[in-house]
Amino acid sequence: MSKNVAVAAARDEKKSRVDRILDSIERAGNALPHPFILFMILSGIILVLSLVMSRAGVSVTALSATNGGSETAETVFTIQNLVTKDYLLNLVINFPQTFISFGPLKTALVVIISIAVAERSGLLSAFVRRVLLGASPTWMMLIIAFIAVNGNLLADVAVVVLPPLSGAIFAAMGFNPWLGITLSYIGATAANSASIVITSTDINLAAVTQQITGNLGINAPVNPLMNWYFIMASTFVITITMVVVSKTIMKNKLPLRDPNANLTGGGSTLISDSQLTPAELKGLRAAGIFSLVYFALLAVMTIPSGGILRSPEGTILPASPFLNGLVMIITLYFIFAGIIYGKVSGGLKSLQDLPDMMAKGITDVSGFIVIILSASIMIQVFSDSHIGDMIGAAGGQFLKDFNIGPTAALVGLILITMFSNLFVISGLTKWLLFAPVFIPLFASIGVSPAVIQMTYRIGDAITNSICPMNAMLGAIIGYYTLWKPKGYGKVGLGTIMVLALPYTMAIAVMLILQFLVWMLFGLPLGPGAGAFM
Repeated sequence: MSKNVAVAAARDEKKSRVDRILDSIERAGNALPHPFILFMILSGIILVLSLVMSRAGVSVTALSATNGGSETAETVFTIQNLVTKDYLLNLVINFPQTFISFGPLKTALVVIISIAVAERSGLLSAFVRRVLLGASPTWMMLIIAFIAVNGNLLADVAVVVLPPLSGAIFAAMGFNPWLGITLSYIGATAANSASIVITSTDINLAAVTQQITGNLGINAPVNPLMNWYFIMASTFVITITMVVVSKTIMKNKLPLRDPNANLTGGGSTLISDSQLTPAELKGLRAAGIFSLVYFALLAVMTIPSGGILRSPEGTILPASPFLNGLVMIITLYFIFAGIIYGKVSGGLKSLQDLPDMMAKGITDVSGFIVIILSASIMIQVFSDSHIGDMIGAAGGQFLKDFNIGPTAALVGLILITMFSNLFVISGLTKWLLFAPVFIPLFASIGVSPAVIQMTYRIGDAITNSICPMNAMLGAIIGYYTLWKPKGYGKVGLGTIMVLALPYTMAIAVMLILQFLVWMLFGLPLGPGAGAFM
């Protein structure tokens, strides 16, 4: 008996240490200013650094990539002093244009409006429920993982809807609801870098990348499709990894059939809600017919060599009406699919409700707009100071002098991003910070922006599920509590960490291995997007 007490005490002590570590991470994250304030502080720091470094005559002489990376030339990099009357006046006068013309703002707002229509009409929720219901346990695991991995396509609905829905379906079939919750939560967060189709994430990140490469004069193809091959392959890698982890490492922690599982914790209510009504089924059929027609027309306008969405030369890459209009193509699809579903199912009573749906979508991301307000200033002053050029030149020279291969350095970037993600979860916010530094850094040794962006996306996604700053943690704890097993103690952050860590670590290993294979064989990350310039 004393041995059991000692084991229990040791277990409690171990949990306490984990909780203390998590508390420390949370405190460190909470100590960071709001991103709006953070970008303003960084803008001030950049202005001061530009003054000090320019007056000190700081410079770096290094080989830099020219002519799109095909040539190199020795260049002297210096800092531009921004603390001058003329520059500061121009910064103030041109601020409205700097803000409005900021790439991510223009693309994100348009796409968000369209997704809001599809979500609030009920289309996205009905689609998720239709795919999940009626599948066998093994196929349910694969389907839940696969849909969750493609959570970028469904926006926040994946994290909001899938965990409780998956728990309810598993419970109704007599299986462990915690397994369903965990699969959907991990897939929608830790696998955020994967999708079988191009999503708003690709568009928004590419907009930042294009802004940075344009400011720095880096001649390389940048478009929303440049990571498509890699992220499409990642969906299958991550889906299989999650199911394998569930059947091996987690088979005791999250058994499919758990005698202590709570099968009545609200499951009947949620299952009832998850059953599609005849009106919803009719709406899905109508939206499905529209989708077939829409994409058929898109194919007719794109696939033939004389398609109107091709360039005058008959190509799609590197620039064409198709790529230039991709934001509008996605926007129109979600808007019309949402309208058709809503009108047929009754989710959209009148077209008069459409503007309200769009407005609520903008309201949901109002915080993002505020962040962009200060981020646009920071990006502008950082670019004008040429500090990023100097960091890139110095870093690239360091990698050359010490024979640090680009692949090893890129893996290091993945690890750096994974760690920083524990404190700042917003992927776009971090990319706004990282892109001006790492794009010129790796471009100086010939690494393409497509690889740098993909490397960042891998690290950014992996630790989302265990980030103490994740706003969804409270809801996920609530879902676990709803189906808490018999005899289980308090559900808290420790619960999520224990259940999520094995999946997170396995996904990290597999994505890094996938990346190494990609680099080893020099595979393109997307159409026209090679690993090196």
